[in-house]
Amino acid sequence: MDYPTSYKLPPVFINSHVGDFLRGGFVHQIQEALNRIEVNAYADEEPTGEESEDLTQERIEKSRIAIVVFSSRYTESRWCLEELVKIKERMEQGKLTVIPIFYKLEGGSGLNLENPGMRDFDPEKVKIWNEALDSVSCTMGYHLYKSSDESRFITNIVKEVKRLLIQIPVEECVNESHDSLSEQQKDASVDGESVLGEAELSGESIKDEANERVDSVNEEVSTSSTLVSSYKPPPDHKVFINFLGTDLHDGFVGHIVEALEKVGFNVYVDEEEPQPGDLTELLFKRIEESRVAVVIFSSRYTESTWCLDKLVKIKECMDEGKLLIIPIFYKVKQLQVKQLEGNFGVRLWNLWRIHRGHQIIKCKEALEYVGGMRGFPFEELRLESELITSIVQEVIDHMIKISARKNPSLFHSPQRGESTQLPTGEDENHDTYLNEHPFFGIDLRMQQLEQKLEFDNNETRIIGVVGMPGVGKTTLAMMLHEKWNRNFVRCMPLMGIRKMLNDHEPAWLRKTLLEVLLEGNFPVTNNETTHESVKDKLLQAKVFVILDDVSEKKQLDILLGNLDWIKKGSKIVITTCDKSLLEGFANDTYVVPLLNDKEAFQLFCYHAFDDKINSPSGTFLTLSRVYVDYARGHPLALILLAIELRGKEEAYWKHRLEKVTHSYDTSIWRFSTDQLNEQQKDVFDIIYFFISGDEYFIRCLLGSEDSDTTEPVSVLKDLADKFLITISGGRVEMNDLLYRFGKGLGSPWRRRLWNYNDIYSPKEINTVEANNVRGVLLDMSKVTGKIDLESTAFTNMDNLRYLKVFDSNCPRQCKTKCKLHVPNGFKFPLKGVRYFHWVKFPLEELPPDFSPGTLVDLRLPYSNIEHVWKDVKATPRLKWVDLRHSSKLLDLSALSKAENLQRLILEGCTNLKELPRKIQKMKSLVFLNLRGCIRLSSLPLMNLISLKTLILSDCTNLEEFQPISESLEVLHLDGTAIKGLPPAIKNLQRLVLLNLKNCKMLECLPNCLGELKALEELILSGCSRLENLSNVKESMKHLLSLLIDSIGAKEMPNICQASADMVLHSFGPSSWPCVVSGVSFLQRLCLSGNDFVSLQSYIGKLYDLKWLDVKDCKKLRSLPMLPPKLQYFDAHGCDSLESVATPLVLPVLTEQTSVRFNFSNCNKLDQDAKDSIISYIQWKSQFLLDSTLFRYNGGFVFEALTGTCFPGWEVPAWFSHQSSGPLLEIKLRPHLCDNRFTGIALCAVILFPGHLGRSNRLVVTCNCVFKYEDGSCIRFSCTVGSWNEPSNTVLKLESSHVFIGYTTMLDNKKHGGKDNEEGCTLTDASLEFQVTDGTEDVVGCRVLNCGFSLVYASDERENTCSDAKRIEKILGETKTLEKSPSHDDIQNESSCLTLGTEENFLTEVESGANLSLRESLENKRADTLSVESGGEITLSFDHENTSSGNLEKPEMSYFWS
Repeated sequence: MDYPTSYKLPPVFINSHVGDFLRGGFVHQIQEALNRIEVNAYADEEPTGEESEDLTQERIEKSRIAIVVFSSRYTESRWCLEELVKIKERMEQGKLTVIPIFYKLEGGSGLNLENPGMRDFDPEKVKIWNEALDSVSCTMGYHLYKSSDESRFITNIVKEVKRLLIQIPVEECVNESHDSLSEQQKDASVDGESVLGEAELSGESIKDEANERVDSVNEEVSTSSTLVSSYKPPPDHKVFINFLGTDLHDGFVGHIVEALEKVGFNVYVDEEEPQPGDLTELLFKRIEESRVAVVIFSSRYTESTWCLDKLVKIKECMDEGKLLIIPIFYKVKQLQVKQLEGNFGVRLWNLWRIHRGHQIIKCKEALEYVGGMRGFPFEELRLESELITSIVQEVIDHMIKISARKNPSLFHSPQRGESTQLPTGEDENHDTYLNEHPFFGIDLRMQQLEQKLEFDNNETRIIGVVGMPGVGKTTLAMMLHEKWNRNFVRCMPLMGIRKMLNDHEPAWLRKTLLEVLLEGNFPVTNNETTHESVKDKLLQAKVFVILDDVSEKKQLDILLGNLDWIKKGSKIVITTCDKSLLEGFANDTYVVPLLNDKEAFQLFCYHAFDDKINSPSGTFLTLSRVYVDYARGHPLALILLAIELRGKEEAYWKHRLEKVTHSYDTSIWRFSTDQLNEQQKDVFDIIYFFISGDEYFIRCLLGSEDSDTTEPVSVLKDLADKFLITISGGRVEMNDLLYRFGKGLGSPWRRRLWNYNDIYSPKEINTVEANNVRGVLLDMSKVTGKIDLESTAFTNMDNLRYLKVFDSNCPRQCKTKCKLHVPNGFKFPLKGVRYFHWVKFPLEELPPDFSPGTLVDLRLPYSNIEHVWKDVKATPRLKWVDLRHSSKLLDLSALSKAENLQRLILEGCTNLKELPRKIQKMKSLVFLNLRGCIRLSSLPLMNLISLKTLILSDCTNLEEFQPISESLEVLHLDGTAIKGLPPAIKNLQRLVLLNLKNCKMLECLPNCLGELKALEELILSGCSRLENLSNVKESMKHLLSLLIDSIGAKEMPNICQASADMVLHSFGPSSWPCVVSGVSFLQRLCLSGNDFVSLQSYIGKLYDLKWLDVKDCKKLRSLPMLPPKLQYFDAHGCDSLESVATPLVLPVLTEQTSVRFNFSNCNKLDQDAKDSIISYIQWKSQFLLDSTLFRYNGGFVFEALTGTCFPGWEVPAWFSHQSSGPLLEIKLRPHLCDNRFTGIALCAVILFPGHLGRSNRLVVTCNCVFKYEDGSCIRFSCTVGSWNEPSNTVLKLESSHVFIGYTTMLDNKKHGGKDNEEGCTLTDASLEFQVTDGTEDVVGCRVLNCGFSLVYASDERENTCSDAKRIEKILGETKTLEKSPSHDDIQNESSCLTLGTEENFLTEVESGANLSLRESLENKRADTLSVESGGEITLSFDHENTSSGNLEKPEMSYFWS
């Protein structure tokens, strides 16, 4: 290059310690080398005056480059530091480029201002020097070590200076005399021209003498200089260099970097081994950002795990089409790298032996693959400059090709196809993830898997780890490997087998397995090497092998062979999504479960909220729970959702939630579904249609013409083995996420149509697509208007098998309007339809061309059909027909050939007059429903040999009944006009349930009813003309349930042969069954709505009775002693009831079950009766509470036990805390941590307005809060009492009622051991009672008073049981009953609730009784209900209705917050 006459190269300033020998040696040599290329280098002595200082400052300002030489004595010079401050100032202004040189220093060590000489300077000055020192010394620089070649080092410095000068525009470097140039010369200066580039000044070519001088110093740079003028890379074209620094000489990598940077590439170099977790993510990110990776293999390359980890990452990026690789073989043979031979391979196996990382296979694969690529060998005699030039040119060539592409960011790796970037979870890189992220619930899963592997047992165990995709099988296997690999000499984690088989043959996997197990210590292998050929070596040591993501059985055949090479005591783990592959290999399987709610919530929060657990609050907490519920415990789904939502605003969370149920990351399931064969895909279609369908039903839809084929069973098993479905309880279920996946795709394999528009506009579906349709599922709930269906809508769907038209808004379909019309009829020439379901079918019959030959299920509820189809058609496979509420149906002759029909529903077919006689050919018919067929007057004589259930309910025109099957198990004749049962009824020996409810004309029951040995339930409710009930008691000895309510009886029928005088004798549990010969096994008895004055005394002898209902017995005045196992008793509305037995129920030890007694609207109950009710409830509660304490094993137990209600105005006196109104606030005394604390007693007095409007349900609840001084608290809500009426009855309550309830409340904080008095604190308790209908407050109800007591177990719990047994014995000798004391006799001690004397339970003992025993019982108080007291825990209860009763049996649930 030629320069203008007045042009001078910009100066370079050299900053170094003045008193050091450097100025005469090293620094001087740098200055001389720069001067030789006409670069003026300033290296002044320390200034002696102000003028010298100004001159130095001026030189720094004029310089464009500053070389700062840090030496051991650098910080001793004040002037060096002053210059450094100025250099830093110019550098920050962007006017000066700094090149730090660390002269024989280790990094930046020794560069500090802590020497004694600094004490004399102003601290502010020292602070400024220190900042400059930190800023400049942290800039990337050059290190000169003691063993380095100084001349070569200086050459590199000169080259760096030259490289920087190239980038400086000429116009910035023209000296002050530029002003004297002519205007033409000034205009000729081109902006942006480099000092050492090309320039056109005055139209003449100017020679670059300085450039020639540099080339003479180091001619290898000249070749690179020509590249600069020919190619200018974009800034995003970056190069990453992967190498082992200790294995290369100082200059080789530096020269490559220099040459690439001279061209303009951004080069990433990392030669330091990182500390754990240090720089890993940063460097991996740099690899991802790069377009080209230069991998330098050297002899000791495989000693570095860091080099290998980067190589694996580089190969992954290459496989994804994001990166090109240029390998360099630095003084190592390429064959040694590719085949892992010689010391290169030995070092890899040594590294594996030390670290045992599960990356070994990926490392081996990367070495073999990259080592086999075309690269650049560097031998001893090769000229380095020539190699570097070739490398740079190769990089440029690649970059030019990339730039020419339409999508420069994506390109294919050699010999690879395109690879998907969808995360599957099974193939993700867990290497750093395992160490950085917690796995919730993994400890339990690890423990369960370790138990199956039996690591402490010297037996060979092969265990299959199975589960649905993304559930964590790979993660579990890797963590197992990390924990146990060092216990085995030979270990092999073969991860991602399915993915590796995309790139390799199965034989390569076997070769790799053998190589790793034997650490290359055997003759050269090839893909033909088998276990047998190296069996002797393999049997020398136990192995621990992980075979991850196995997808085919042949993979196991190749990898494991015949298993005879495995030494005893070895452990092998196989992870797979297909359990069937393990047959013949695995000793056992471990199914990885989904996460429970707690684990799922923790995992989601960890990934959604900055790696923190349980951090959300407010709206985010609510939204998090919704997302967690959506994922259904699926780990990968939780992680993907959380990562997507991480850092997003609340609005995005809500917006995404609206779509999350309609879209899903399909990659989790895509592989599993794509591997299905055609038959398995057909099954998948069926399961999407019939989610939670009956297994037998689905098998029938799948079955071929041969009904006995086992093929459908096999297909279902295959899908279950692949974890795509589960078969449980006879039903086929599908994972919710998988269901959404299929539905979200619209129609996988284009086999299903979900949208009515696809049918409404069939022209949008071409012929090929129509042929692929297997099913049409149309939910019309979102259709607002009327749709007219074209007559040819289905004609092209030759493979249609399933059609369903319904409205999801009305499950019973009774209220929906017909929205889909066929004004011109429609053609249906399809031959393969198996399922035809059309709610409110608009036509009078199915189309004439409808072919039912393959039809399995026909459903036309609420339709307009008069005939199913014209004529009689063969239906060999038809099993189910549902024509309910087809009110225009006239006959069923069209189904005469449906001989395999199993279920026929004709309910509500009000125009059907008779059944065809040919129905007797339906030998497979099991279920026949004719409910509400009001014109049906008789049934044809026949014997349907398979019929088990016959429903004739509300066939009001049916006057006579004759059995049509001797196989009947359930017979409903309720609401018919029959007058009696025929003698042939005795032939129904399998009959379990006989329902005669509301048979108003029924006058008597046949005596032969007693011959029905299987009869368990007899319903006679509302049979008001029935006269001989007492005479057929022998017929009832097998009954478990008897309902004789509302029969108008004035006295209770004698359904038992036990006489009244037998009740008081031999009253022990062992004698109960033998003395009652009638209904001795009865468990449920309903007597409500009758006119009894009293109940038969034998009622107490029904030892097994658990449910007794006498509600609305308006004339009932007294109750005898009730049976001991009674759990539910309802006397609601017994207006005349005054007295009850004392004790109300015999207090005998029975199973621990909850008890609810209801005496609502029993307004005439006397005080003694109320005391007896309360006494029994107290005793039963204490017994159950003590039993709960015995069964308590830690954790939190919350269970409602007993309760009652009766008319009244006052809270019983023994409630230690009472208040007016619904709110009770108290401060409980200390020692709430007493481990005898078992529960609480609650009471509320409620004033009712009479009629409760439209409400037919009532619930009295108490919301409790217990606050401790440490700030913790317990919150819970429990039901004190509740009941409901049938839906058509309005609940009516009179006056006010007292509700009493007991519930357990055990907390492991207070029952973990001995009392801890120091831990006890005062407790504030707040209780608020309310009356609701289950959802909202009941208008007009008011809480007048409320009460509360704490319940403690007795001090001698063991004696409680023995006392009860003694009570039982005394009662066995009882002759007369004595009144119990009134409630005033019950004592109230402080806040401790106790019972009064044992007379609460005992009657007076006759003269011959054991008086000493009586005395001992009198002296022993029944200390069964002591009381005292009570973070954040929130609990709630709900209740489910008992059958047909008013009271509701409680069912508890609880949650923590």
